[in-house]
Amino acid sequence: MDTQEIYNLANEMTVQQVENVLAGWEARNEKRNIDLFNTLVRLGDSKELACATVMLRKTDKKEICEIYRNAYEN
Repeated sequence: MDTQEIYNLANEMTVQQVENVLAGWEARNEKRNIDLFNTLVRLGDSKELACATVMLRKTDKKEICEIYRNAYEN
């Protein structure tokens, strides 16, 4: 994840998309994502930027886990 990816995603997001993502996190009880989102907003990020940051952070972790899984399965 790099800064440019985060800003690009944030600029493409609508308010409705942010609300949908948050609703999904709440429905799945993803407290860590919600807490990080709220913290970033309190620190001054826009909701779009905070949402993009959490989404890409989450994606990176999944990709890293997949890399490790592939490495150890072979």
